[in-house]
Amino acid sequence: MDKKISLIIGASVGGALLVSLVGVSIVLANRPSSLIARAAANTISDAGRFEAVQVAKDVYNGGSIALSANLDEIANDDVAVKAKYYTDASKFKGAFEMTLLEDGEAVFRPKLIYNQDKVTFSCPEIVDGTYGVNIRNLEKNLKGSIFDPDEETDYSLTDEQYEYFLNLKNTLGRDSGLQNEYEKVLGRYSKLAVEKLLKYSDVNKSSETIKAGGEKIRCTVITVSLDEDGLSSVIQDLIDRANDDEELEDLIYRVASNGSYREDPDDIVDSFYDHLDDIEDSLDDLDDVDITLDFYITSSGRRLARLDCDFEIGDEGFEFSLVIGKNIARSKEISFSYVDKYSKDGLKATYTVKEDSTKLYKADVKLEKTRVRRQYWDYDWDYDRDDHSDPGYDEVIKTETSTLKIEWDRRDGDFKLKYKEEYGDLTVKGNLLKKGDKYIFALSNIKIDGEAVPEIKSLELTVTIDRHDPAPNAPGRFTEITKMRERDFKHFKKDLEDGFEDIIDEYFD
Repeated sequence: MDKKISLIIGASVGGALLVSLVGVSIVLANRPSSLIARAAANTISDAGRFEAVQVAKDVYNGGSIALSANLDEIANDDVAVKAKYYTDASKFKGAFEMTLLEDGEAVFRPKLIYNQDKVTFSCPEIVDGTYGVNIRNLEKNLKGSIFDPDEETDYSLTDEQYEYFLNLKNTLGRDSGLQNEYEKVLGRYSKLAVEKLLKYSDVNKSSETIKAGGEKIRCTVITVSLDEDGLSSVIQDLIDRANDDEELEDLIYRVASNGSYREDPDDIVDSFYDHLDDIEDSLDDLDDVDITLDFYITSSGRRLARLDCDFEIGDEGFEFSLVIGKNIARSKEISFSYVDKYSKDGLKATYTVKEDSTKLYKADVKLEKTRVRRQYWDYDWDYDRDDHSDPGYDEVIKTETSTLKIEWDRRDGDFKLKYKEEYGDLTVKGNLLKKGDKYIFALSNIKIDGEAVPEIKSLELTVTIDRHDPAPNAPGRFTEITKMRERDFKHFKKDLEDGFEDIIDEYFD
């Protein structure tokens, strides 16, 4: 064959394959499951760009919250307080420290510091030195100590508490990645749920222009309809996957080990899977299921602009609608509405941004609760809601409306929050300034139904949120509580009780 012809044929075949691959990629990317998953992921990512969300995440993983206040109005003397809580969940580390001052002099300074290896406490006004527990040596130190149930002392732990603390080193050692593992498992099952939902549903795809977030948006609408057989299949597949998921079982065990000493972690794991069995057994009883979900996905940007749901099972049902807009982080209006289909009670919440600039943030939140009450004039107990005959009652609709207005001058710091409902209102004023990584709020006034709370001004309450403020390190040397003799621990415990009681009696009696 001519070399030139061979090259032409080869190029043609290669081009055809490339076009095919691109076509397959486009088809896969535009499958309903892919569209929904990508839209949800992008929307969640956008929500993470909210300033409040970013600040909360930073503080949780290496920041602090501090407050100071003048307690003259509620204390016996000229007393002020300063307190700060550090937290770093990513490193399982934190601290709490407080200072009580009388005429500017410190009279009470408790401090608690913890990390994955130790917990320490000090308060020079009550006890001498620093006391604590070395978690790495907890298993060794507890055996034969005054806390061992077998020693039968006044301070012996219960068997459940003792077993919990014996295993605490291993529990905390595995907890460092618990949050990431939880998010990983949650993401996997969320994706699986969407896949199964679409597998066992009737799925239709259409286009529609909607009004959301204060603007018109062209959307791809994916409508998912599900009956009792489909719902049963979705749940059954999820249960089957969970029953074979060793990673899920390990995660449940770790959460149980961390959160409870009253119940054995194995029992909690067994209880979870027993509950799955109960759900599986009840699937045959599912009847009269009618579920419709409408996903409105932006044609450009691949975000979830709106989600509607119509849900009915037997004699129960509800409708809800979440309207977001093109981008949740920049949307001028976000709303959520819910209605019980049979009681007709409902709820609607609307968040509206009036201005969000470098100078001013101004927003309103409006909440409407609707209650429907029946005034009977004929008690017809045989009335069938599906029959269009006269039900024998009149429906009276009552709507309760409440509003929350927020206004913050970012430059001057003037901050005002006003909450108003049918029976009263509350106004909070203060100064909120952002300085580097810190947000400093000084409360100046609170009014209830137009009347100022007199103690607020003298309180001089200031709250400081620091996005990046490392927790102090626990001291290397301290008195190990688990090694204390019964007599010494008794005196230590009494010093603590008497010390705290004396502070309360002297300044706050």
